[in-house]
Amino acid sequence: MLMQNREVFAKRTVFDLTQRILKRRVLLWAGCLIIGVTVLVNCQKQAVAPVALAPEDTCSYCKMAISEKQYAAELIDSEGQTFKFDDIGCMANFIKSKKNAAKTIASFVMDFNERQWIKAEDAHYVRSSELSTPMDGGLIAFKTEANAQEAAGKFHGKLLRFKDILNP
Repeated sequence: MLMQNREVFAKRTVFDLTQRILKRRVLLWAGCLIIGVTVLVNCQKQAVAPVALAPEDTCSYCKMAISEKQYAAELIDSEGQTFKFDDIGCMANFIKSKKNAAKTIASFVMDFNERQWIKAEDAHYVRSSELSTPMDGGLIAFKTEANAQEAAGKFHGKLLRFKDILNP
């Protein structure tokens, strides 16, 4: 009987030990999973939104007041600093002159008709000498190609994309 009790005790002890080990492993894996998901969520690229224009804003390139919203542009760098421009040409000149050492993570231009921010690389541009923009950049932007084509006809201009503005 004593021998039988020892066997039962040993089996029960091994079973309890196995259960504890399994519980610890499950908890460890669950903890790793929670930490991994948290890291992935925090590492995702956050969407960068344009900053609203204020009446006191001045152009980061030419230092003139940003008074005509339909010609405005802005860029945001990797340090979170926003640079605002009164003319799309000023933003292009700012980028080309490398006045900012930090990497640009987003750039926006104002839709000429809608007066709403759009991503600069998604916009359709019209360049024309007939356009009277704040710093005579002669550039306006549109969300749709159809609106840009209409403006190109009206102002006898040329259709461009963002890369064309930066590398004329």
